[in-house]
Amino acid sequence: MFLFDWSKIYQESDGNVTEVLRIFRMLVHKQVPKNTYDPIYKYSQKNFVGESYMLHPDVLLYHSHKYYYKEMAQYIALCSMRPYALYTINNATTLDTLLVPVLSPEEIINENRLLRVEGSKIRFLYEEVNPTEIH
Repeated sequence: MFLFDWSKIYQESDGNVTEVLRIFRMLVHKQVPKNTYDPIYKYSQKNFVGESYMLHPDVLLYHSHKYYYKEMAQYIALCSMRPYALYTINNATTLDTLLVPVLSPEEIINENRLLRVEGSKIRFLYEEVNPTEIH
């Protein structure tokens, strides 16, 4: 399980999806900057730990070549909206559409190949997989 703070990642990246994924990749892979000119250097001293969670961020990054950066950033943002308490109680990996603070979450979700809507729940493509089957 990977814990992160979406609001800190979003704030540090200024909403730039390329920078969001750079920070996310740095955190997941525990990358260390090579020198002060490395693009991740400015993020390496920041603390991005929080209560947002993802079960298989490594699988998402492994398959990142198949998706647009915007789709992946939306996926990460929506993952961060899931209540961690629900996961600890009953292993729920879905998100209720009522918790999405967008006027029309269906538009975003229907355009994103990483997400599916089933009833009032949003399902995440790489959250319910066994990582050994994917790699």
